Amino acid sequence: MPERIDLSAVYVEDYYESFRATHGIVGGDQAVSAFLASRLLRIEAQVGVGHLVDLGCAEGHFVAHARSRGWNAVGVEPSQWAARAARRRYGVTVFNSDLADAPIEPGSVDVIHANHVIEHLVDPIGTLRVARRLLRRGGLLVLEVPYELRAPLADRLFQLAKRQPQAPAESSYHLFFFSPRGLQLAVEGAGFEAVKMSTVRYSPPPESRLPFGAHAKRALFAIERRLMAGPNLEVVAAATGRQ
Repeated sequence: MPERIDLSAVYVEDYYESFRATHGIVGGDQAVSAFLASRLLRIEAQVGVGHLVDLGCAEGHFVAHARSRGWNAVGVEPSQWAARAARRRYGVTVFNSDLADAPIEPGSVDVIHANHVIEHLVDPIGTLRVARRLLRRGGLLVLEVPYELRAPLADRLFQLAKRQPQAPAESSYHLFFFSPRGLQLAVEGAGFEAVKMSTVRYSPPPESRLPFGAHAKRALFAIERRLMAGPNLEVVAAATGRQ
């Protein structure tokens, strides 16, 4: 397991630029993605507009978007390069630290959001316990992590249909890998109650050259969500009375 000081040397400009040139950064390369914008609308429907902390905010797209909608939103970002980029581009408040060291009052936060973050942390459950202390009772923790322990259902079926071998695993910056049950145990062990668990797929509208192929893809993606077999896991958890 690497030391925190070792990790700080990883998440520099080259890290972000390499993702832009290949997969793209989850949540948006240059601005907040449509999916994260819709997630914030769902959060607002549950708790209204209040104090939000975006953990691992990177270059600050989600923080800036939340502020534009009236949130008192701040970011926490251990990468010095990304924290500077967020402040320079959007003028938002970003604490260049771990969550435990950020100057945030316990019990003062309505929502803590972390999009593809906790799998990078040396101590994810310890960080979630800190999040619980910072949230007010009934506040929300909203997490998304990649589901890397098996290939997504739709991808497996597409490979079978095309008779393609399964792609080899890629190298990863991730330190922890979560199943749906593992993610639920992590948030509950930190003092939260899991309210909703689902899988998420970022994809354009499915297209196909086959008759009714686009409809078949939409149906397959719907089945994938129902079976919790998509490429990413999302959990919404409420801060309970216990800690």
